[in-house]
Amino acid sequence: MTTTLTQTVLVPPGGNEHFSESSVPLTLLDDSATDSQSCDRLPPRSSRLQKVVVTIQLSGVTFTSSLINGLVIVGLPAITEDLQLPSSLAFWPASVSGLATASTLLIAGSVADVLGPRWVDLVGCFTSGALMIGSGAARKGTELVAMRALQGVGLALHLASSVAIIAEIMPKGRGRNLAFSCLGLSQPLGFSVGLVLGGIFVDTIGWRAGWFLSGGLTLLLAVIGVWALPRSRQDRKLADILHDIKTKIDWVGAILASSFMTLLCYLLAILSADVSRINEPFSIVLLSLSPVALLAFIGWMHYRVKKERPALIPNSLWKNATFTSICATIALSFAVLNSMELFCSLFCDALFTVGLIVITDVFPEDTQALAGAVFNTAAQFGSALGLAILQVISTLVTKEQKGMEEIPALMEGYRASFWTMFGFMILCTVIGVLGLRRTGKIGLKRD
Repeated sequence: MTTTLTQTVLVPPGGNEHFSESSVPLTLLDDSATDSQSCDRLPPRSSRLQKVVVTIQLSGVTFTSSLINGLVIVGLPAITEDLQLPSSLAFWPASVSGLATASTLLIAGSVADVLGPRWVDLVGCFTSGALMIGSGAARKGTELVAMRALQGVGLALHLASSVAIIAEIMPKGRGRNLAFSCLGLSQPLGFSVGLVLGGIFVDTIGWRAGWFLSGGLTLLLAVIGVWALPRSRQDRKLADILHDIKTKIDWVGAILASSFMTLLCYLLAILSADVSRINEPFSIVLLSLSPVALLAFIGWMHYRVKKERPALIPNSLWKNATFTSICATIALSFAVLNSMELFCSLFCDALFTVGLIVITDVFPEDTQALAGAVFNTAAQFGSALGLAILQVISTLVTKEQKGMEEIPALMEGYRASFWTMFGFMILCTVIGVLGLRRTGKIGLKRD
């Protein structure tokens, strides 16, 4: 079967290794088996009510997860005192969830593309809701940190699947763009509401109430998802599913990428608490292993492509200037957003929407969960990395102010961090101007 479409796409021009933009006719050559398989993947036509409910459900779960982050920021002093958190763990209730999410998003996206996003999302929603309630009932600091880490894994399942679900039930155009906007808005809005509610709860009925409320709301949304989220029409046997899990998921690539991000973010988290720990053997080991994991990932991607096997993120994809620029801009912007969200938690909505549209256009239709995972990995990795880097800068500058009183010394450290944020955003602007200058119109409905 031969189908010809006309679309603005990123194509490698002859004799040039770099990607550029042009309007070209796309000729899709499919044999009968592939065509039949594609038809099996098509979901039933979704009603407008289902599209609205699905958007609310997906955005709502993201909202409650972000609300928890706001509750942690405001309630951390009370949580530390109530659970008697040692100083070595004081940073982790706020950071471990994001680190766990960033480390598992790529695996979650790959699994969702094979198993289908519906059940992966439901597992993530029910897991997140239950762990929120469990965190509210925690009696020890270690219990809270462990459940926050597992909650981050549940959020990774949800974030990766939500992009694939929206791409599945909504064609390209205004509706899909609006749904992506709702996903983007739910994160800073949830955090802002969490800041307000956290302050109210801490001063009145206690910090635990916010966790119970968020967990209960998440479980309610998960139940709604059982009814609303689209079901796949494809009937698959267990043996076929296990075969696809084994052959269609780049497990080694996902593990290497996750290891690199985990090692680097964990090292910076340690240094943000005490910069002098860089001389410890454990820190040196982490510092040595993180670039090794990155180089191993690059080499593994080259090997997978050479053997014509599924690769998580082929190295050639980074030659696409638009894709690379969006990923870099997302990481830097969320690094600043995560550090300044107390003051301006609503400024990155447009970037979230545009970034999702671009990245979902770059990836094929049958790997939209992986596309969502790549986008959210850039965001979560940037958040974790940026916060740790800025804390290290603030600590170093503060320690250099010898002979100065404590408050003025701290202010010098904070000023250095804010100037670093300013530099990040200038870098984002430069990357956007150079990398996205020929992107053109995106998110348009395809005829």
